[in-house]
Amino acid sequence: MAQQQRTLGYVTTLAGTDVLEHLDRQAAIPVSSGLQRQGDVGLIPVGLIGYKPPKGGKPVPAAGIPLVSSGDGAHTHLLVADGRVTWAPIRDGGADVGCFTVHESATAYVLHPEHGAMGHAPGVYLVRRQVEDHGRLVGD
Repeated sequence: MAQQQRTLGYVTTLAGTDVLEHLDRQAAIPVSSGLQRQGDVGLIPVGLIGYKPPKGGKPVPAAGIPLVSSGDGAHTHLLVADGRVTWAPIRDGGADVGCFTVHESATAYVLHPEHGAMGHAPGVYLVRRQVEDHGRLVGD
């Protein structure tokens, strides 16, 4: 069964948060099962890189789960669920932040105030942040 196309306005209402004024709330959000990037965050299907995700995970609440944020918290990449989506954090201090699983008939969105939203089809995704280490990028 095909998922209904959602708009940025739908996702911001779902999350109870907003994006910057210049973004079009009527814009349709594409849903992909492939590799995506939003600013300094990579969203990688685990099968693409042979990554073994952590076991378990907790349901993503209606308000979403902050994945990566700036120091002031104003520019958070927020994981939002439309249906059953679970989150398993990775707390090793490295570039890998955690994994989310989008269960059958659900869609996950990563929402950011400057970038808008990206949709993720059913599957398991690794969240990897880009970090700089002595002038070179790590986690890319």
